[in-house]
Amino acid sequence: MNEVVAIVEGQTEQTFVRDHLATHLGERGIAISAVLPGRVNRHGGIRQWESVRGDILRTMKQRRGRVCTTMFDFYGMPTDWPGRTRAAGMPLDQKGACAEQALLDDLAAHAGDDFRPDLFIPYVQVHEFEALLFADVAKMAETLASVCHGRQDSLRCQFQAILAEAGRAEAINDNRDTCPSRRIAGLVPAYRKVLYGPIIAGRIGLDALRAACPHFGQWLTRLESLHD
Repeated sequence: MNEVVAIVEGQTEQTFVRDHLATHLGERGIAISAVLPGRVNRHGGIRQWESVRGDILRTMKQRRGRVCTTMFDFYGMPTDWPGRTRAAGMPLDQKGACAEQALLDDLAAHAGDDFRPDLFIPYVQVHEFEALLFADVAKMAETLASVCHGRQDSLRCQFQAILAEAGRAEAINDNRDTCPSRRIAGLVPAYRKVLYGPIIAGRIGLDALRAACPHFGQWLTRLESLHD
């Protein structure tokens, strides 16, 4: 069985990989686990690139032939991450790929001659994890209605309006005041990212996430191809 280690931004992403990606990929002969970066920033947010780079390189060296991937938000990346500043001014469809290529290039420059780029699959989400949840606003509203006194229809309409304004899930605004998590929490104050995010994503399903979020879908397809 092929083995993949995902270095992820936080507990929400770790739970998502464990509860949903692991089952899906396991059926294809691919074992994936998720770990948080060392020396996690206790105040929240993504650590500086030098620290995360070290985690990635150590992970790749610990077991030869094991694939390493990432799951971080472009929205929260410090500006010292490779490609972060350059990608910020690019169209949405180019941001993720630009940042991912920059991570790969930086790792290759620091890893030495034995670095195998085929064993590193960078994934930078264009925006927060919550953007994925807008892949199915009806299921998101249904799930969250239980914690906001049953306002399911109202929530669905409000979530749909946010999605319509952005055009698609991965395009929802990354401004601090209008990012996906704050939009959800503004409508559902009891929303807790680590608890509800993976639950909603699981109810939506990977097929729907893939269809509504093309950049996420490209990452998932690359992971699935590891069974070949």
